[in-house]
Amino acid sequence: NLSLIGRADAQGFFIYGAVKTEELKTAAREAIARLQNGEANLAVHPRCGTNLVVAGILAGVAALIALGRKPSVRKIPDVLLATTLAAFVSQPIGLQLQARVTTSADARGAQMTGIRESRWGNIPVRHVDIAWHADEKANRLAKKINQEKLK
Repeated sequence: NLSLIGRADAQGFFIYGAVKTEELKTAAREAIARLQNGEANLAVHPRCGTNLVVAGILAGVAALIALGRKPSVRKIPDVLLATTLAAFVSQPIGLQLQARVTTSADARGAQMTGIRESRWGNIPVRHVDIAWHADEKANRLAKKINQEKLK
């Protein structure tokens, strides 16, 4: 049972935690292949930062509404109920926002080029380097569309 944290950047992604480099390499290659084969759900995760932001915003708004214009200690149960409900409804909203706006599952042209190892205090950190090679078919199609627009 692995306990890992991941974070993406423009050049690939970081994995924080103890995992063997060869296992990570195998898993990364498999994930890229699965994304390239249409498994877009792999790019969406319930503990993504998008979901946390949505939960925070909805809970904050719910608390403000529950407190009203005249905050008082008597409204604490209302605030607790409102923020709990906001946290509950934030999950599906956050997942949809992540899937449609903040995360791309498009892995066309993605290829793992290496893994760099470092440490963050006592925590092993690995960066999986991803190179993005232009999809030749997509480039030809874009050229054709642009030429059609010029006519």
